[in-house]
Amino acid sequence: MLIALSAGSLKGLLTRTKNPLKVPDLPLWVREELDIRGLSLPTDLLKGCTPADMERIRDAGDRAGCPCLLLVETSPLDLVGSDQVQAQSLQRIRRLAAAANHLGAARLGVKLLGVETPEQMERAARAVRAALVEMDRWEVNLLMEPHGGLLARGDPLVDLVKKVGGFRIGVLPSFQHAHASGDLRDMLRRLAPYAQAMVAHVQGFDARGTHQGWSLEQCVDVLRAVGYSNLLSLEYIGKGDGVASLTKARDVLGESLKAVEALAEDGEADESEEEAA
Repeated sequence: MLIALSAGSLKGLLTRTKNPLKVPDLPLWVREELDIRGLSLPTDLLKGCTPADMERIRDAGDRAGCPCLLLVETSPLDLVGSDQVQAQSLQRIRRLAAAANHLGAARLGVKLLGVETPEQMERAARAVRAALVEMDRWEVNLLMEPHGGLLARGDPLVDLVKKVGGFRIGVLPSFQHAHASGDLRDMLRRLAPYAQAMVAHVQGFDARGTHQGWSLEQCVDVLRAVGYSNLLSLEYIGKGDGVASLTKARDVLGESLKAVEALAEDGEADESEEEAA
């Protein structure tokens, strides 16, 4: 699993009055200050950016060894409203796919609004299939976040992915959503096999160094059990400056992943010994 950082976690640094970070500065800062080698960018940080601006961000990421791996649309998109509303949302997806391509990101995360009935599920599936034609042109995969209505639950979201079909469609689950479902383990198990990226929300740590709300180690254990090996995007959702919490979360996840790799290597060694015997 590759650990990336959601740039939305650093809005305090980007908006501070004295020496604010600029978006093109993020890759180098994240690489040097947090030793994290990938970025997830929310679209609200890119307002006013031209294709040339986004390509400069991509080049900065390449130079720093911290490329943009995921673009996430901030606002939910309506694919089940009127034909005009749906057309506007599809046009937005097309522009986002082009933006992701300019940034060098192969993944685009979106939330769908108002999918409440089986009929709306079918309408959304048809619209997403149409969107994937453009996604294929830009070589970008569309990942749907759990959000509102039927799609806040695991099984309907997976059903939508299956209805759409193809390799450019997937889901973008999160630790926070899995925790809020009431059964973190079950939700992660359901969604991880269809996920090409996952948001590892970070709330903060108590005085004993325990993550507040849910166990990061438990999340990694579940992902290991289902064979998840894609992107983990750290995103701070606590109060105040989250740099210390993000650093701690990076270390906790890193240690958990090392333990997982060690277990896998031990298992392979045991199998080799059995075969030799």
